[in-house]
Amino acid sequence: MSRTVHGRGQTLEEALTAAVSELLRSGEDEVSVRVGGVPTDGWTGLARVELEVVPPDNGSADDGPAADEDLAEVSAPAGEQERDEDEDTSASEVGEGGLSPEQLDEEADAAADFLEGLLDAMDLPGDLKIRLHADHAELEVVDIGSGALIGRRGQTLDAIQELVRCSLQRQFQRRARVKIDAEGYRARRMEKLIEKAEEAIDAVLDTGEPERLEPMDVFERKAVHQLVAEVDGLTSRSQGREPARRVIIEQE
Repeated sequence: MSRTVHGRGQTLEEALTAAVSELLRSGEDEVSVRVGGVPTDGWTGLARVELEVVPPDNGSADDGPAADEDLAEVSAPAGEQERDEDEDTSASEVGEGGLSPEQLDEEADAAADFLEGLLDAMDLPGDLKIRLHADHAELEVVDIGSGALIGRRGQTLDAIQELVRCSLQRQFQRRARVKIDAEGYRARRMEKLIEKAEEAIDAVLDTGEPERLEPMDVFERKAVHQLVAEVDGLTSRSQGREPARRVIIEQE
């Protein structure tokens, strides 16, 4: 059963901050966040956002096509919503139509402003570390003193990642290339996912049967695709809809 969390503010960033603050106070253990609603209140002129909090996808939709998987229908600029075909090969999940260092830098600055506003709204301590890579920017919130921005199994962090992505896509009218982390959570998770991917590779080589990995974000899927690409005779592909999109490893 779903419910809706509302946020409102002078700007979209303020509205998103208010909405995710309400989400964090809700105490939900596991959620999937869909961003919707009318972006501007017709009476007050204030920016607004609605977060539909729904039970997590159990993966049953993974066997279907990837159409309509963008979770931010009102926030994604035209032409960006059905770009998932870019994710089906190891070389193209992140970085196709690559951004210049200057563009990555401006996205990182905008994301930092959003995160600082979120920390202020939640009255949380924390500092930001910004790292610029060839194909994306990474922002890590450190010294928070709690797991408030991570949540159970990273659900809260995933929601914040989605909100930042929506905000950046509206601001820059392009596909956002910013990854959000908190207290090194994603780095630790990546290590575990690579271990599982290596085990799945061994299983496919031994049995010849495809292996289906757990849901991952676009950066995690890219890392797994690159790992599989180094193994002769195997291939990988992405399947399903966000946030339940995952990697299938199989023989060529």
